[in-house]
Amino acid sequence: MNSNTRSQIQRSKDLLSKFRGMIKESDINLALSDEVLICFIHARKYDVHRAMKLLNHYLRMIKNYPDLKNLHPLRVKHVLDKGHFLSSPYREQNGCRVLILNLRNWDLTTCSLEDMIRCVVFCFQRLVCEVETQTNGIVAIIDVKDFTLHHVGQFTPNLVKKIADIVQDVFPIRLQGIHIVHEPWIIKILVAIFWPFLSNKIRSRLFFHGQCFATLHQHVDPACLPSDYDGSMKPMDTMHFSNVFTEKNYSQLFECFD
Repeated sequence: MNSNTRSQIQRSKDLLSKFRGMIKESDINLALSDEVLICFIHARKYDVHRAMKLLNHYLRMIKNYPDLKNLHPLRVKHVLDKGHFLSSPYREQNGCRVLILNLRNWDLTTCSLEDMIRCVVFCFQRLVCEVETQTNGIVAIIDVKDFTLHHVGQFTPNLVKKIADIVQDVFPIRLQGIHIVHEPWIIKILVAIFWPFLSNKIRSRLFFHGQCFATLHQHVDPACLPSDYDGSMKPMDTMHFSNVFTEKNYSQLFECFD
């Protein structure tokens, strides 16, 4: 073990000790593992005061939305099986994981918006279990081809706020970019609904590409993208989230909050 590695280990121990001290002085009464606390520390760039604030936000979220607890694989399997959630097996140029939310052919009779929200949280929990992803974050690509007014109508104010809560300043994951592709004109309505709930930081990381994948490639290396987006990889139906993150590797990291 070289001196740099020893220094990093000692730094992590010191930060964990400080974080645990802050938790002990609070009213949080949960048995939180070092691994889950490190998620919050990494998400806030080693600032334990900001990590503590994020932890409190997360606890408030699961209190306000109890349906987001106990997210075991079986609860989201029917959504994953439909291929709405995909992940590239390769990271993009900055080391971020690439999460693709494929809303093509979204059948609301078999998969509700609430189902989708639960699956987002499940995927976030699985992604953030990787130390490299904790540090580098993720980029999301949302494909809204075939989106209709009926889909837009599912986004009630309460659910819009719930989604906004999840993607900003609540979950211990660094969302580095949100890229919308194949957007029809009605997406302008949905964006207008979301806009008041979004922070300036999230607004600045929201990009619309339409059918122009050349602009998407300016942000995300095509080497990690499916051929559907003029990338170098196979079609996205080979990138099901469950293929990249298999159920046997399901992490129980966040079960301490259940």
